[in-house]
Amino acid sequence: MLGKQRADLNIARDNYETGVIKLKKTGEDVAILEEELKIFAVEVEAKKEVADAQAEVIGVEKAKVEIENDKANIEAEKCASIKKSVDIELAVVQKELDAALPLVEKAEAALQGLNVKDF
Repeated sequence: MLGKQRADLNIARDNYETGVIKLKKTGEDVAILEEELKIFAVEVEAKKEVADAQAEVIGVEKAKVEIENDKANIEAEKCASIKKSVDIELAVVQKELDAALPLVEKAEAALQGLNVKDF
């Protein structure tokens, strides 16, 4: 019975030593990861500052683009209005031209019937 308890204690001691070794190794690994994390945190902060600066520039440029876009929309409306007026005028002129063409053709036919001797 003493031998069995001794064996059990040896097994428990071995398990304890193995656990302590694993805990030390894990602590070392955690320390390394914490150092890497500090480095990454600095890099992330630097990249964040660059991104914030770019976002600010983009915001300013976007505002400029929106202003220019509004101006372009106003000009497009003016152009549409002008086009509408031109289309209306074109229709009127075309109607007058269509009415005048037969008269021009009659006048040309009458001219062809004239001789220089008649004058």
